[in-house]
Amino acid sequence: MPCRNRPPSIRKSITRWLGLMLGFAPWLSAHPAPTAIPEAWEPIAQAVSLWGEKNHPDEPALSLAEINERVQPSPCDAELLVDAPFRQSTNLRVRCTSPQWQLFVLTTHQGKAPVSNNTAAAAEPATEGQWVVPQVHLTRGTRLTADMLKVVPADSKVAGNNTLDAIEQAVGAELVRDIAAGKPLRRHDVRAAVLVKRGAMVKLSVGNGNGFQISVRLLAEESARMGEQIRLKNPESGRIITGKVIGLNEAVGL
Repeated sequence: MPCRNRPPSIRKSITRWLGLMLGFAPWLSAHPAPTAIPEAWEPIAQAVSLWGEKNHPDEPALSLAEINERVQPSPCDAELLVDAPFRQSTNLRVRCTSPQWQLFVLTTHQGKAPVSNNTAAAAEPATEGQWVVPQVHLTRGTRLTADMLKVVPADSKVAGNNTLDAIEQAVGAELVRDIAAGKPLRRHDVRAAVLVKRGAMVKLSVGNGNGFQISVRLLAEESARMGEQIRLKNPESGRIITGKVIGLNEAVGL
């Protein structure tokens, strides 16, 4: 059956819409759908989102800015704890008490482009009142402990942007540059510490903790931070075993 001829106005409209759709095709191909969050990271993403709703209710929803695929978080039997030890919502710490582990995550408010730690720190207002300073000269890579630091009154003659004002904010972190004694620590001076260094002897525990469990000491083939996977070598057999870092020179078998 022959098709009825369409009026010229309708043919022009169809042609115009086809042109628009074809024009959008390159844009759609250049903007793929966001990658799905791995299943092991879903509880962490949810905990971060809830933390953002509670602590930044006037901001857009908080989400993970990036995911380290090397880190495979263990299922947590307790409620995940989230805090901001560096006083930045873009650099959060997520902790589990059963089993014990923690990791640091980079986050972003939806609708805002992720920013680096240095950029986020520069946007923070100056801290007034007191500063955290080293008691002695500390070098890059030092893992900070409470006895290395002290709190002093802020010096109004010295710029105090982004300074830490509580020792708890620095303990357990790692320096990214040398800091002289008495100089205020700033948020971009520290980061999550390397807990296992290449060549160190690491205590690897294998078992469920409720019965059968063994521990052996193995040689670290690489450096790793909290929650990261690490390759460990048996010095006697040469066998390589993969574990996950849970503390200073401590790991659990996968």
